[in-house]
Amino acid sequence: MRLAIVNLTGGGMSGGYRKYLKEVLPRLVASSAVTRVDMLSPADTVPPELSRPATTHGEWARGDRWRGFREARRLLLALRPDIVYLPTARWISSNGLPTVVMVQNMEPLINPGYANPWFERAVNVARRKATKRACTNATRIIAISAFVRDFLTTSWEISPERVGTVYHGVVSAGARAVPVRPGVLGREEANGGPFLFVAGSVRPMRGIEDGVLALARLKNSLPGLRLVVAGALEGRVGQWSAGLRALVSEHGLDSRVVWAGKLSEGEMTWCYENCAAFLMTSRVEACPNIALEAMNSGSVTISTRNPPMPEFFVDSALYYDAGNPDQLALQIERVLAMPARERSGLAESGRERAHWFNWEECARRTVEELGAAAR
Repeated sequence: MRLAIVNLTGGGMSGGYRKYLKEVLPRLVASSAVTRVDMLSPADTVPPELSRPATTHGEWARGDRWRGFREARRLLLALRPDIVYLPTARWISSNGLPTVVMVQNMEPLINPGYANPWFERAVNVARRKATKRACTNATRIIAISAFVRDFLTTSWEISPERVGTVYHGVVSAGARAVPVRPGVLGREEANGGPFLFVAGSVRPMRGIEDGVLALARLKNSLPGLRLVVAGALEGRVGQWSAGLRALVSEHGLDSRVVWAGKLSEGEMTWCYENCAAFLMTSRVEACPNIALEAMNSGSVTISTRNPPMPEFFVDSALYYDAGNPDQLALQIERVLAMPARERSGLAESGRERAHWFNWEECARRTVEELGAAAR
């Protein structure tokens, strides 16, 4: 099977998608069912180390999207692959070649507005339309959770026979980055003072205000507790971000909320291993990859009950209702009061659950889905 992977983006690429390519591409190349893997991307989007496993890596000018990806289509048709794989769930005409798309972003599909400013709402509406067009035209669709699959087959009435579920993975214990204490953290965290950890792109759907308000409720009973927020602003949400920081100041938490920014893999590992609890406050996810990485590193996780979180964590996490900081505060108190043995057992349960999701199985199932489309 000759495979062409088309990274159909406007020119950017998220950290999560880069990790996906890093883990899956070499495994697709190594599959006995795949004879050739070519990759196409916007110019200067994919680092050489990610594209190297592919047989060839072609690029088109970034402005090509405004011309309907004309150059990208020319490059694709010249390869004459057996199957076209579009992991970004956007559509490109492939002259009748079998195509597979992957749906990995549920925010635009479930609630494109939420608390976003008007520009981000417009972007999400456009993303929703692009995803629906890709799913409508594709030969086959990869959903990265049962939650995504059920939405596609129920809300969009796509035939279940066209949709396969392929979970993403986490790195094995031996492949995790060496822990490095982030320099941005103060002496309290360095000396083992308790801190809560939130990570991921900083945007309204992340629900970070739950963590801030829960900390406000605990600031007197747990005066040493801090909240560390890792991640960079995503999109044009500066006004929302200013409002979130104002909320921190309003509750007198400026010295107890650490805006860590984007951390390296080693710094993330250190935070996972040393936090009192990892807070999964997101309102919606296609797959909660960051929380699975946290559990894989031994974090105790407190998550919203919103789908698909229980699908992934089952009974290996504690839960609260999204938007209810009182419930979250109670769960934080519960974790901090746990005897060492109980806490260790919950952390080990999370680690075992995270190991259920692995990149080898993800690649194997992806090859199966690609083969089904090719047939």
